[in-house]
Amino acid sequence: MKKTSKRQYQVGEVLKRTLSNMFREGLFDEKISDLFSITEVSPSPGYQTAWVFVSAMNPSKNEEIVKKLNEISGEIRFMLAKKIDMRSTPALIFKFDNSLDYANRIEEILNSPDVKKDLEKSDN
Repeated sequence: MKKTSKRQYQVGEVLKRTLSNMFREGLFDEKISDLFSITEVSPSPGYQTAWVFVSAMNPSKNEEIVKKLNEISGEIRFMLAKKIDMRSTPALIFKFDNSLDYANRIEEILNSPDVKKDLEKSDN
């Protein structure tokens, strides 16, 4: 897996901040009424594409929100282009961020009785 460059990280942070502000300002309220947060933006090395990871406040709506966002991604990209200073604005692909679910699952496993028993054995 190729490491993200410092420049990619910086561009991703600018895109994340700008997109977050656009949604906070309510530019797309009539199309997306559910609450969600942008957890990460990961641009491709050539900046043609950016993957936008989102997490819904109501986890049961994750798929619905991602679908709606991808349906209006062209409109979002157009508005984004007006707000940032880049040679070309990347195409946006919205994805559900499952990192919180993954972290919760790891915590569940670590707190399970079998693992606690194994950890107690290794401490002795």
